[in-house]
Amino acid sequence: MRMLVVGSVAFDDIQTPFGVKKNVLGGAASHFSIAASTLIEPKIIAVIGSDFPEKYLKYLAKFGIDTSGIEKSSDKTFHWSGFYEHDMAVAHTRSTELGAFATFEPKLTEEDKLRQVLFMANIDPVIQYKVLKQMKNPQLVGLDSMNFWIESKKKDLWKVIKEVDILFLNDAEVRMLAGESSLIKAAKAIQKQGPDIVIVKKGEHGVMAISHNHIFVSPAYPTEKVIDPTGAGDSFAGGCMSYLVANSQPGKKISDDLLRRAVAWGSATASFAVEGFSTDGVAKATEKNVEGRVATLRKLTSF
Repeated sequence: MRMLVVGSVAFDDIQTPFGVKKNVLGGAASHFSIAASTLIEPKIIAVIGSDFPEKYLKYLAKFGIDTSGIEKSSDKTFHWSGFYEHDMAVAHTRSTELGAFATFEPKLTEEDKLRQVLFMANIDPVIQYKVLKQMKNPQLVGLDSMNFWIESKKKDLWKVIKEVDILFLNDAEVRMLAGESSLIKAAKAIQKQGPDIVIVKKGEHGVMAISHNHIFVSPAYPTEKVIDPTGAGDSFAGGCMSYLVANSQPGKKISDDLLRRAVAWGSATASFAVEGFSTDGVAKATEKNVEGRVATLRKLTSF
């Protein structure tokens, strides 16, 4: 199955206790697609500005990622600036400049519309819905979002959520979206609206995957080398979705066993993402070394 990824390709300015980086490659679609490239070859639908260097497009293509769907605008590239203090689980935003994303209207080719798998990374839910409505017959649809869209465009976000198979959110976002303090109750309330699977990202505390009759909890891989957590959630989603795509049949229900293995693969992939600035960490993830970390996770949770 071939996957289409809709999201941001951007510049990031990042400051952590380990250094400062400016104008590095960022964006949810970048992190997601590099993470997914260990198992599949995704295609990105995004927009960049006239200030975006060719070297970054070549860098993405090096991973087997199809960049032909990245549109070039005369405006500036989406630019996020933020910093982390010693609690690396919390990102503090300094500025967000939408640039070309403010007027982005994704255009899919006829081949794109026929793709069986769609992942909509964290962008405006209005854009996500426009993409979804162009798809002819997707067999698996994943969605990520954030607190900003829950607060500012909740109605539009629910419209998209009702039509997806898998929803990726962090624990605070799940509670905010459902209006419930209990995480399990919140996830089940969201499921009733459409998604078969709700995956709750809990950072260094791991992941919870909730399907209709099943709950699975995976720890995060115990890495000591946390340099930059930017994009870790996107990398998790990329690892998880790519594993499902590589190991399932079109239209066939995702089994609880497959979901568990996909979550573990995503957790192991995300552990590489935090070990370097920008996409440097996740770029080092290979099928072989991700398998090694999955084996460690299996030992950690066996008793």
